[in-house]
Amino acid sequence: MKNTYLKTLKHTNETINYGMIQMSGGGMTMDYDQERTFFKGHCIEYDTVDMFQMMVDIALEPRSVMAANVAKSKNQKSHDLFNHLSKFDPFASQQELLLRTAYGYNTLGMPRLGLEKNIQNIDARMLQQFIMDNITPRKCLIVASGVQNHHEYVDLVKERLGDMLPVPEHNYERSPSTYIGGEYRNWAETPTTSITLAFESCPWSSEDVHAYYVMNQLLGSATAFSSGGPGKGMHCRAITNMMQRNNFVDGASALNHHFSDSGLFGLTIEGPGSHSQELMSVLTEELAGLKDHIDDAELNRAKNVLKMNVLMAMERSEDRLEEIARNFMTYGDLTFHQYCDQIDSVTSAQINAVATKLLAGKPTLLVSGGSINLVPSVTDVSRQLN
Repeated sequence: MKNTYLKTLKHTNETINYGMIQMSGGGMTMDYDQERTFFKGHCIEYDTVDMFQMMVDIALEPRSVMAANVAKSKNQKSHDLFNHLSKFDPFASQQELLLRTAYGYNTLGMPRLGLEKNIQNIDARMLQQFIMDNITPRKCLIVASGVQNHHEYVDLVKERLGDMLPVPEHNYERSPSTYIGGEYRNWAETPTTSITLAFESCPWSSEDVHAYYVMNQLLGSATAFSSGGPGKGMHCRAITNMMQRNNFVDGASALNHHFSDSGLFGLTIEGPGSHSQELMSVLTEELAGLKDHIDDAELNRAKNVLKMNVLMAMERSEDRLEEIARNFMTYGDLTFHQYCDQIDSVTSAQINAVATKLLAGKPTLLVSGGSINLVPSVTDVSRQLN
């Protein structure tokens, strides 16, 4: 598109009712995690102004009573769907329960869908307050790719968001998360027992982040229905050490989460409830093995697989754009082009030191299934690891 097109569109669209616009193609989604909200859209270049205006309207327009009622209805439907699907998967709430056990009923421990009992408390005033507290100039980052003229796009952003001024009384700050650890046992009508043991790791700003990612790749994941194969990580420890050596292990996978002020690293294992004690012994033995020297061949294999996964995850331009946004909001700089070099710099000694420090901390134990009482307590587990 020539440079004059965008200028012409900007002035023309000021008199257009955006509710009546029919764009030539594209899409827009809104997603969120425990710390951030993302509005993402894609379209042909001709519709750039319309797409951006639609995203701004959705993010910033005042919330009406009708919008609040729609939000309540959709949120209730989301809970209903999750509750229905949970009947077919007794371990569907594992991640939510793990974060709740690790951080309590606040900050990172709150469920992504919110508490079902609070749905009726949602109203237009609450939604508008949330926007004023969280969608402020200091907290917003706008990125785009495929734009032919950078200056014209900057002018467009200034035109639509130039009057978005910070309000001093709404200078809201998120409460810092506090790791508490502990133990939670969730009975489920299933013959299988699932055990997750995790420890507080580190935030994104830590120099140990890349060591945790290599550790995560070393452990890997395995299920009884997929014992490996080319490109599927058949040499990871979850398969070679846990599943192939123990016929009662149905599945195992490492978990690695990082946030702005905390993190979790651990291991999940599944198997028959009658072998609950053996499952816990295998899990703790595998975590403790990270404190031992790692063979160069195994370490280099894990690094290469991790680098391949990183590069494949950024093949699409929209994925690279999202990574740029997350990168800049986390570090205030762009560091994604350094990922491979940082992975290569991880050594066995660094992993051993990180694992030793990790396992010396307070554990978080989550047990789900029908034989939850057969699993040792978190105190026994901590004593065994140290």
